[in-house]
Amino acid sequence: MSDLIITIARQNGSGGREVGKILADLLGIRCYDQEILAESANESGISLQEIEKKEERTSRTNMFFYGIPAPNPVFVAQSKAIETLAANGPCVFVGRCADYVLRDRSDVINVFVKAPMEARVARSSKRNNISEKEAFARVKDKDSERALYYQRYTGIVWGTVENYDLTIDTSVIGVENAAKLIIEYARMAGYKL
Repeated sequence: MSDLIITIARQNGSGGREVGKILADLLGIRCYDQEILAESANESGISLQEIEKKEERTSRTNMFFYGIPAPNPVFVAQSKAIETLAANGPCVFVGRCADYVLRDRSDVINVFVKAPMEARVARSSKRNNISEKEAFARVKDKDSERALYYQRYTGIVWGTVENYDLTIDTSVIGVENAAKLIIEYARMAGYKL
């Protein structure tokens, strides 16, 4: 397989994490999700517990220092970890602004996985064994955190279609077909898979 890195950004409850894992299995490559946290700890010397605590949590206060985004050692460590892992060959990254971190590479396909709120609430309710009311609040909260985190460290609005090569609605085709669609897209884009 030629070098290919696929990044997956996703709405909470859309099944994007599952798409990433299925995609990596189908291609026989690594999928990095939580593993990025461990690599970030190795790269930075920041404890894994501290990284997990601050992961995708952005306070609405203290975000800026004299009008510019405040530096965040966790984001810096995650970015370095993503770059290190990407240098090891073909892989899939789930979340953590990987599309932005790897924006200067020519061997990256950026995917955004989405679904209507009703489908995401149902998936979250089932996955987390919570009520639909709790799932709705969870989905809204997680999406808000992701949007704020992404905006803060990239200066770009999270989920903006122009930032992705492919946007997939899993409520229409499911997670397995979404993974297969990404592979077909990569083949059409000229990658030898």
